Parts: sequence; structure tokens; C-alpha cells
Amino acid sequence: MTNFIAKEMVERGYYWFSCFASQQSVEFMLKGIEMKYTGSHTFTHDLSELLQKVEKILGVKATEEVYQACDFLTPHYTMSRSSIATSYDKRKALECIKMSEIVRNWVKSQMKP
Repeated sequence: MTNFIAKEMVERGYYWFSCFASQQSVEFMLKGIEMKYTGSHTFTHDLSELLQKVEKILGVKATEEVYQACDFLTPHYTMSRSSIATSYDKRKALECIKMSEIVRNWVKSQMKP
């Protein structure tokens, strides 16, 4: 699984958007699992909260690394769209992509065909 939009935004120099897209890709994946199994989703942008819901739904336990990745990405939902909150560079954008891939790869490994 890749995060095409986030990677494309790094190439174009839109580092803030890369972090936003990374956060959104994880949020949509987790909410998608909730929708599939429960018919609704939690109204939050907190990825760790969403991860806890997915753990319960799938009957699995995420690693600390996955939780740390969620905690890293969550603030980028808001911060990335406010230039006074933080500055973005290529290093930060690539870190966001890396964190999103940690979560997405874990989710993929937990899904039954």
C-alpha cells in the first residue's frame, strides 16, 4: 500500500499537504473499517482513538509503534493547514509518509481476506 498523493506532494514541494494527506489516508482507512463492520464511524480526527475502535472491531491489538505513528500524525490534520502552527519541510513530509505507512501496513496485515 502506498500513499500516492502524499508522495506526489513531496515531489511538488507541497510539504504541508503531504502531511495532511498522510493523516487523511490513515483516518479514512480506519473509518472505512468502522463503516464496513458497524455501519457508522466515530466522529473524530484522533487516529489513536480510531485505532482503538478498530482493535475492538477486529479483535486484535496494535503495537506501540502503530500507536506512536497515529499520535505523530493526528496533529497534522489541523497544523498542516495553519502556517502559524508549524513549518513544513521535506524531512517532515517524508516522516509523515513513513508514519502513515506503518499504520497502513499494520492494518493490511490484520485484515482477513
